[in-house]
Amino acid sequence: AIDVYGPISDNAGGIAEMCEMPSEVRDKTDALDAAGNTTAAIGKGFAIGSAALVSLALFGAFVTRVSADQTGAKLSTSGVNLLSPVVFAFVVFGAMVPYWFSALTMRSVGEAANAMVKEVARQWSEIPGLTESAGLDFHQRQEWRAAGRELAKPDYQACISIATKASLREMIAPGILVIVSPILVGTLCGVQAVCGLLTGAIASSVQMAISMSNTGGAWDNAKKYTEKGELNGWFMFRDGTPVNEDQFRAAAEAGNSGNKCMQQKGSKYGSTDEGVDIKTWLSKVEQEDPARYQKIMNGDEGITTTDGRKCIYAGKKSASHAAVVVGDTVGDPLKDTSGPALNIVMKLMAIISVVFADFFMSINGGNGLFNTGGLVA
Repeated sequence: AIDVYGPISDNAGGIAEMCEMPSEVRDKTDALDAAGNTTAAIGKGFAIGSAALVSLALFGAFVTRVSADQTGAKLSTSGVNLLSPVVFAFVVFGAMVPYWFSALTMRSVGEAANAMVKEVARQWSEIPGLTESAGLDFHQRQEWRAAGRELAKPDYQACISIATKASLREMIAPGILVIVSPILVGTLCGVQAVCGLLTGAIASSVQMAISMSNTGGAWDNAKKYTEKGELNGWFMFRDGTPVNEDQFRAAAEAGNSGNKCMQQKGSKYGSTDEGVDIKTWLSKVEQEDPARYQKIMNGDEGITTTDGRKCIYAGKKSASHAAVVVGDTVGDPLKDTSGPALNIVMKLMAIISVVFADFFMSINGGNGLFNTGGLVA
């Protein structure tokens, strides 16, 4: 239930958007998705713990298999000496492997996303009518259909193809890194070096996976929190007028924050009616005074709150929103790609070591081609 809740609510939002439902529906699914990010982080925590225990069990199986080929002092009883230069060196190297792996996967996501952006830009410029119809909201689309105007459709298949091909192609290098590392280390430097490699990789992977899952979810929720308008009322507009910062913050902490604190006068731009929602007011400003609208979005013009404070607008499409979108651009591959993949890194490196244990022991009695292990066969 914990694992499934997040994807269901996330897909519900996507379906609502594809079905061109009103923005209010998307607002509700975003709230569910924010809770889903939290439950997903909990579920990933269980998965990380499971992967760590499985990797430890496979590590033990590797040591046991190696010891079965020894006639003298066995590795399973004598243990691995952490003070050995070879072991310590590969503990450090093993701890770096998850960082290397994560860097490769993060870069792959970025490159695939750039390819997608280029494809969208191509369609934007080449498909007639797409520039006019793509930015319409639910109500505007209904008006277009009522007027008999046809909505241009993008080429979804091209974008799906880019994502599918990239997901397969870009995992080649990270996969080779994880599979080849224990084989090369065991072949060249011996069994004890592999023990150091696995120790460092497991310890580093667990910490990184936990950090990535929680950090990515936090950044995603920060974006949703901003889009909901909850940051409105917290950032003062500085125009040289003296402001008591303590009173300003106290007002925000007292509950006068969010979209409700930025209700404006006028159902029509410029009128004196009270209680107009900030989103409705801004949409009117955008239509009637685009230059002023842009200044508000850039934070160059303040908005007066219901209690008389002058604040920077920090909702959707604002400069603050642009900042959290950058954070979410990093957070999504952290929580959805690199973090979960580290579970596989731990287990795959350990199981490759078990499979090749006899091969390692056949090379200089388990000391590798460089004969650096100090292992007594």
